[in-house]
Amino acid sequence: MLTRYTRPEFLALWSEQNKKQMWLGVEIAFLAARVTFGSLSSEAYSAIRTHAKVDLARMDELEAEFSHDMIAFVVAVQESLEKAGAGQYASEFHKLLTSYDIEDPAMVMLLRRAVALDIDALSALEDTLRIKAKEHKWTLMIARTHGQYAEPDTFGHLLLVYAEAIQRGRERLQHALSHELAEAKISGAVGNYPGLKPAMEAHALDLLGLKPAKAETQILQRDRFAAVLSAIAVAGATIEQICRTFWEMMRSEIHELEEPRGTKQRGSSRMAYKKNPIATEQLQGLARLLRGYQLAALENVATPDCRDISQSSVERHILPDATALLHYMAFKLTKLVGGLAVFPDRMCKNLDDTHGVWAAQPIRDALMEAGVPYNDAYEYTQHTGFRAAQVGMPFLDYLRSKTISEADRRTALDILGEERLRSFFDPKAYIQDGIEHIFSQQNSQCSFTIK
Repeated sequence: MLTRYTRPEFLALWSEQNKKQMWLGVEIAFLAARVTFGSLSSEAYSAIRTHAKVDLARMDELEAEFSHDMIAFVVAVQESLEKAGAGQYASEFHKLLTSYDIEDPAMVMLLRRAVALDIDALSALEDTLRIKAKEHKWTLMIARTHGQYAEPDTFGHLLLVYAEAIQRGRERLQHALSHELAEAKISGAVGNYPGLKPAMEAHALDLLGLKPAKAETQILQRDRFAAVLSAIAVAGATIEQICRTFWEMMRSEIHELEEPRGTKQRGSSRMAYKKNPIATEQLQGLARLLRGYQLAALENVATPDCRDISQSSVERHILPDATALLHYMAFKLTKLVGGLAVFPDRMCKNLDDTHGVWAAQPIRDALMEAGVPYNDAYEYTQHTGFRAAQVGMPFLDYLRSKTISEADRRTALDILGEERLRSFFDPKAYIQDGIEHIFSQQNSQCSFTIK
């Protein structure tokens, strides 16, 4: 695993010790099912459950010999029974089963725990975004489209957009828990229950909190895991989007935001004055890894016939890494958003630097309402807007002096009057109703308070 980007709970969850303990848990659940259906004595079950042990060192030795980790696991557990004086029951361990009757239920349970942790981390990020959004509901800024000035907005609105996207990402993962990760199989080497009773499978899986899949081969079909990693990749892409936007707002010439910094943090080995946005850049890079893992998971779907081993080596990396990386990314961005330095004065300055050209749309509408033809109104506001931006002169001044066209020698001032013309340059009034509507919708869906 990428331990640099893995939180402690994921290191524990995806450790070899925990993985093998999960295997043992599935074996014990199946033994309990055998007792229920009369194919194993309760004495044998009790002895195996009490004395079966996971010895990783011994399993590593046996795997080096057998080149098969499940056989190494089975033999090592049988040896632990013999050492404990329960060797007469060793042959009952793993009886009737194939490797993926154990590995797939265990993998589903590991993924369920990992995805649940991811959901918790995304929930914390969503809450933090909503709290920050409420704090900056009326922090005015100029929005940008295509890298150009667009119209006034508030930073709080932008944060709510991202909170909603994170919520959708969380809900996709919740759907994965309810559907893709709800089932498993204990149905034999090609999935048709040779020597097994489907009722045993159902009982064992019920003990593990899972349901039997309706039709599988030796393994669960990998469309399930591909769907999970797709949901993870989409959530990562949303985190990337947030970080990309923040990164643009942190540019020196924009300087509307700064990442939280440690007191001794350094940005460059040469340029000591720099405040590099290292967290937003790091998270953008990690999102690329998640998309790579998603592609590998999609390629794992095409397992030929009833099974080959090509997906196994891939899953040893992509499933732990993808779930752990998303958790790390959500955790890291939550801290970033919570400590984000926001500069409302700089946002206002950047809004002022537009010279008011953003008001072209409502002014054009007003001119058309007053009888100016659409094309004339468009060319008039376009030309005056371009000129205001080019020379750094207030848009309002051009509207006072520039005539509509050769045929219409009136100015916008002549048509609309000074008071009405000036009213179009109030950015808060322009967006107030819309912002109130957006925030009222949020409040109807959830309650969040500034902590």
